[in-house]
Amino acid sequence: MSRVSSSRAVTEPNPADAWVVAIGLDAEPASSPDIHFDVCPTWLELAIRHLSDAQVAQGARIETWRDADEHSKTGALEWEFAASLQAIVTSAIAVDALYAVVQTRVNLPQSLIDEWRDKRTPRYIQISEVLARAFSLEPKNVSSVRQTLAEIFRFRDLAVDPSAKMDAQILHPELGVGVEWRFVYFRCESALLIVKATLRLVAELAAAGKPKDADLQKYLDALWSSVEPLKNANALRAQAPDGPTNVHQA
Repeated sequence: MSRVSSSRAVTEPNPADAWVVAIGLDAEPASSPDIHFDVCPTWLELAIRHLSDAQVAQGARIETWRDADEHSKTGALEWEFAASLQAIVTSAIAVDALYAVVQTRVNLPQSLIDEWRDKRTPRYIQISEVLARAFSLEPKNVSSVRQTLAEIFRFRDLAVDPSAKMDAQILHPELGVGVEWRFVYFRCESALLIVKATLRLVAELAAAGKPKDADLQKYLDALWSSVEPLKNANALRAQAPDGPTNVHQA
């Protein structure tokens, strides 16, 4: 029987009592490895794709804003908002996908798990702690990882539950006019910052992480081979337009 291979497939041994579904006479025996497809690079690719869409939408918004009617201007803002929102959310999902694999290889003290539950510790802190333990990160690197994750999940949380800012209007740093807060937070420049930060985080962990677990090291090697080419994506080379482009702070 022919096989389909993938650079993102990570092999894991079958448990002794694994179920086998026979398909024809060439079914694999129970001792063959399971194939685990790593979705982290897929989500990163999607984030870059949505970022590219946001850049097209940004260009259209700039053109539309020059002399179009108010309805067209609002439509241009909505287009850029939707594409940027998707780029940011898929970036956060890429981090979750990485965490989903790594956390299975880290044995956390029950006391720490209980503390997180009781104190409702933010997700980005939990993820940074697991990554630090899994990859033997130095304290200064843990701090950097935590700051990056805090920003990624701050935007993700706003995308999921924006109720705290529902009625807020703020100055759009590129247009110089007051708009709904979401058109500022979820615009192309914000998406570019978040996607770049996410890709850099995953790439650096894959390249420099020092896990003691041999299987986790194999996973990182495969992850790096998938993520490294993404750093050359055209969407990530975009230059910020003239004028203020910093992500508006909450």
